[in-house]
Amino acid sequence: MAPNKDYYKILSVPRNASSEDIKKAYRKLARRYHPDLNSGKKDAEEKFKEIQEAYEVLSKEEKRKAYDIYGSSGFQGFHPGQERTRSRWSEQSSPRGGVKFSFGDFGGLEDIFGEIFSSGDQTSRRNTVRDIEHDIEVDFETAIKGGVRDLKISRQAETGKVVTETISVKVPPGVDDGSRIRIPGKGETGARGNTGDLYLRVKVRPHPIFKRDRFDINLEVPITFYEAVLGAQINVPTIDGTAKVTIPSGIQNGTKLRLKGKGVQNLKNKERGDQYVIVRIAMPEQPSENVRKNFEELAKSNPYNPRINLEKYMR
Repeated sequence: MAPNKDYYKILSVPRNASSEDIKKAYRKLARRYHPDLNSGKKDAEEKFKEIQEAYEVLSKEEKRKAYDIYGSSGFQGFHPGQERTRSRWSEQSSPRGGVKFSFGDFGGLEDIFGEIFSSGDQTSRRNTVRDIEHDIEVDFETAIKGGVRDLKISRQAETGKVVTETISVKVPPGVDDGSRIRIPGKGETGARGNTGDLYLRVKVRPHPIFKRDRFDINLEVPITFYEAVLGAQINVPTIDGTAKVTIPSGIQNGTKLRLKGKGVQNLKNKERGDQYVIVRIAMPEQPSENVRKNFEELAKSNPYNPRINLEKYMR
């Protein structure tokens, strides 16, 4: 007589596990040991059959009740993977006067795998049909505005051969470094003829002057000492072209001026962020003697102390 099998232990669930817990445990183990994902591994195939056998019994209320009473010895007619006519399990008299239970095969490996994962579990589907990932590098402007990129990829076709093709990829506006773009049907073809998806990992090349902060763009703009004192109107670059910015008289170094709606488009709500112009006051590198004298006169006639708030901490 075949040894009694602990189906609960095989699925790593307690004896009082709910039907949903049993199904979840089976899904997890089936993904791990399915032959499609363990090519050439005989022990994985045997483990998968054992998991199937345990699930077929514990997932059916009547079979589970019978198993809890009689153990796995009452299910000697069951051998996963064999071709048999589907039939309901039946109660029969055993030679020893007890009761044994037998049932027809519920299908091959693919049947039970498809049955469990037909509920829309995308993670399971992807494992089965073999999605692939690929890196794609785009420039800063394409990441902000979107665009189309041609990309050469290699993948396994339905014939089992590796094919190389060039595809046009639409980059949506607003993607960031680390974003993923899904291209349906461009993954590898699995054992059952299903085709997975292609996932592109986006790498954005840094821009020489623009710095992205989520949906906002920062730009440091140098201004002269005279513009800071007197105020001015200056032109600054944006991703949409040139924009005018008003520099108020007496502006402080590091002040941020906002250009509304000149930032990055939010992929979810399609709204755009802002661009911030960060003012940097640039002094002349080598002032002439005449300029120095003028500043000396200015310092005498208009003295001020910008460090007054620090004096109370000085000793």
